[in-house]
Amino acid sequence: MLRQDYTPYSFFDSNTSSNYGIMILNHSLTSVRNLLRKELWEKANVRACADGGSNVLKTYSDEIHDNFMPDYISGDFDSINEATYKYYKTIPTVELIKTPDQNATDFTKCVRVMLEKKSTLNDLLVFCSLGGRFDHTIGIIHSLYILNNHYPNLQIYLIADCDITFLLHANKLNRIHIQSIYNGNTCSLSPISQSAHVDTEGLRWNLCKTQELSFTKLVSSSNTYETKTTSHVDVQTDNDIIWTMTYICNKK
Repeated sequence: MLRQDYTPYSFFDSNTSSNYGIMILNHSLTSVRNLLRKELWEKANVRACADGGSNVLKTYSDEIHDNFMPDYISGDFDSINEATYKYYKTIPTVELIKTPDQNATDFTKCVRVMLEKKSTLNDLLVFCSLGGRFDHTIGIIHSLYILNNHYPNLQIYLIADCDITFLLHANKLNRIHIQSIYNGNTCSLSPISQSAHVDTEGLRWNLCKTQELSFTKLVSSSNTYETKTTSHVDVQTDNDIIWTMTYICNKK
């Protein structure tokens, strides 16, 4: 069986050589404050803000007295502040791209633009919030599935206020590497799109494929790792499934 490895903490450990991009969504200030560092930003192959994410990046830059310049800002521009828009408009290296399509989220449209610019990206770190308004959260998760259907070779990590969320893929051996100074204790498997039969190794409460995960039967929330020295978790599933893992904010 084909194996796919996930190393989300490696980006923040500063030891990744991945070809990655960074995207800032609206309402993401907490996650940006927690984990966005200048080295991570500068090593990215492409950097972008989706509409109101530009307000977040400008606020963060002002807070730490440093400039985090995106390569572009895209969206329908209904969330960007007038002052933020005028500021980035004066920066010749920042491209403002209006994407008025109302049948897709600004997140989805921003990814489309990014892959037009950098079609060979392996990973995308999306700073966001999965709290606050529930419809925004659902929209982000929905976009994650839509984007996976269109760009299956792009691994997207949602960096939220206290955890990292991403899709594990059907009919593969999904190996999540967890040893890091950023490793939290809690993880979960959520069958948001459709039910799934899941087999795991490396969890305190492992699942076997005879159990069906679904919102009308069972979800594996508030799970944890087998031991403190567990190096990775293996997950096999017959349908794509959401994996979430907490992180410890280690401000260097």
